Amino acid sequence: MTILVTGGAGYLGSCVASLLLERGHRVRIFDRFCYGRAPIAALAAQPGCDVVEGDVRRLQEHPGLLDDIDAVVHLASLSNDPSCDLNPEMAWDVNVESTVELARLTSERAIPRFVFGSSCTVYGKGVFQFLDEESPANPVSTFGQSKLAAEAALLRMRTDRFAPVIARAATMFGWSERMRFDLAINQMVATSLRQGSILVRGGGNQWRPFVHVRDAATALILLLEAPAERVSGQIFNVGHPDSNTRILDLAQQVAARLGGVNIEVAKDDDDLRNFHVQFKKIEQQLGFSCKNSIDEGIDEVRRELEARPPLDPFADAHFNVARMKRLLAMPVDEGGEPVAARFIPLGKPNLGSEEEKAVVEALRSGWLTSGPQVQAFEDAFCRVVDAPFGVGVSSCTAALHLCLVALGVKPGDEVITSPITWASTGNTILNMGAKVVFVDVEPGTLNLNPDLLEAVITPRTRVIMPVHMAGHPCELDAIYRIARKHGIAVVEDAAHGLGAKYKGIPIGKFGEYTCFSFYAIKNITTMEGGMISAKTKEAAEQLRLLATNGMAASAWDRYGRSAVPAPAEVVAPGFKYALGNVGAAMGLEQLKKFTAFKSARERVANMYRSVLSEVEEIELLAVKPEVEHAWHLFIVRFRPEKLTRSRNELAYDLRRENIGTGFHFYGLHLHKYYREALGMRPEHFPEATRASNEILSLPLHPGITDKNVHEVVTALKKVLHNSRKQRS
Repeated sequence: MTILVTGGAGYLGSCVASLLLERGHRVRIFDRFCYGRAPIAALAAQPGCDVVEGDVRRLQEHPGLLDDIDAVVHLASLSNDPSCDLNPEMAWDVNVESTVELARLTSERAIPRFVFGSSCTVYGKGVFQFLDEESPANPVSTFGQSKLAAEAALLRMRTDRFAPVIARAATMFGWSERMRFDLAINQMVATSLRQGSILVRGGGNQWRPFVHVRDAATALILLLEAPAERVSGQIFNVGHPDSNTRILDLAQQVAARLGGVNIEVAKDDDDLRNFHVQFKKIEQQLGFSCKNSIDEGIDEVRRELEARPPLDPFADAHFNVARMKRLLAMPVDEGGEPVAARFIPLGKPNLGSEEEKAVVEALRSGWLTSGPQVQAFEDAFCRVVDAPFGVGVSSCTAALHLCLVALGVKPGDEVITSPITWASTGNTILNMGAKVVFVDVEPGTLNLNPDLLEAVITPRTRVIMPVHMAGHPCELDAIYRIARKHGIAVVEDAAHGLGAKYKGIPIGKFGEYTCFSFYAIKNITTMEGGMISAKTKEAAEQLRLLATNGMAASAWDRYGRSAVPAPAEVVAPGFKYALGNVGAAMGLEQLKKFTAFKSARERVANMYRSVLSEVEEIELLAVKPEVEHAWHLFIVRFRPEKLTRSRNELAYDLRRENIGTGFHFYGLHLHKYYREALGMRPEHFPEATRASNEILSLPLHPGITDKNVHEVVTALKKVLHNSRKQRS
């Protein structure tokens, strides 16, 4: 068989890989090698072994990992209790979620056998004197809890074609090519030889079972090779029947074996783990028996340490928790550990049971598209932005299009906007056959620069479309003054602008036409959707007509209880752009929470601004005193003259630290179509060009925690520190 061994360079994994090769199997070792490659150097040179370096949390980076594999032995894990307690989220990500993901991929590939290396630590504070595989688990540590959760998930995945097997190993001891001295027996031997003493913490009355690392490896291989009907979906304790011992008795055994060793018993650090385990099942079903006693293990570790006088058993390479602390400070691409244990997304919708209930009620009503919730949502939205009228539509893109159509924009007309915007803004103009005209941006806010606006106005200019970038309002007084002077309409792109105010006036009330987005990660969401706020009833009625295929009656009007018994007429060539009833129902509940959402966004933005204002490698965007920012995005701007890595490389570094980021935006004038078809050049809009290569959005949404913000800032400072140019 060809067997994938995850964690194959580890304490147990290197023994498993070695024994598999001895038994004639082919082995693929998958490991991070955060403790180096030395443990498997000899194995890697053998013809039946190949090595893949990678992190089990990023399996998508290794699409060929399971190619030609017949079975999996999954040992990659965050071990032991102190390591997991450093960061419980990381422990869960590695030990549970990554295990489930690997098992899912294994099952999809129809690879039948999956042997999982668990631990007797799941018994925790044992509820019975003698514990077997049927005894209730009672983990009292993050490590034990995560291993038990992974076991349960794997057993639920069992099918006729996928046979997971659980091996609960006792506490291991003995010599391995990747040696650990944070395990009880190994540590006691090392401290006895180097310090002449053993420190027993927690009183020493806790019971533990033990197993030699090579015996544990042998047991795993037996579980791998056994017929599926004998092991599939089962749990096996792995250890020696006579190896259950109290920690204090173990210390006395080590001291007696080595001689001249002082034992000190400390009552601190009370250890709740206390379990006495039976190992009859694996012996009776598979004939397994341990070959190495505790005394033999003590002698082995002593012999190896005495033969290697330069070896420092107390170096962090031999202690998982010490090495983990060091890895947290290292760049991930150099083998370091990400700052955030779990991925922190750039944005996410904040939904609760209220939205779920509203959506279910709308679905059950039978009114999925048109329906009563649409008007209710429009009315509620208008109250939030203090607008006279609102028209719900299917997206902000649809909103922009409808406004341009209502204003009579025709092929050959010109529409002015900003190059720093989402593709919809420019593409909508182009798809109407109009000409998009860009005005460069203010470097402080990334909004359209009104000082440059008048110079690009021509007789063919029909509309100015300013973008309230990231939620910071544009200089509306100046823009509207110029527009009125030239008789040009203004359509505000407020996809980011819900909740913003300009000189105390809400965005949505200030102008004639303002377009909002309710995309999934916007300030509120209807899944997909948008809204147009309009000044006049006539404008709103025209927009609503255009949004419903130009028909004088909506589906609600045509088919509802009070429907007029007559066919609806098309009175204008319109579009299928109306907002649906289900999305509107969700939006109504989101609006009820909007004040809290807005406050949460502002709080997070202020936290970022407070802690990042003194970081010399970045520049924060300006917030002008006359505005109230909506904080849809939090954008930082890197100072390339102070850094050795580009913005894209820094974004990659942050992603490796589990920090989601966004590019808002890469100027439209730099995109292929705009360059090649429209002849736009980077130098035409120098501020937008510079910003396009320097800005990056950090995670910001109402559900982000203070801990997440701390992790984002810590990760950003870490990658900047590792990319800082040396001062001359």
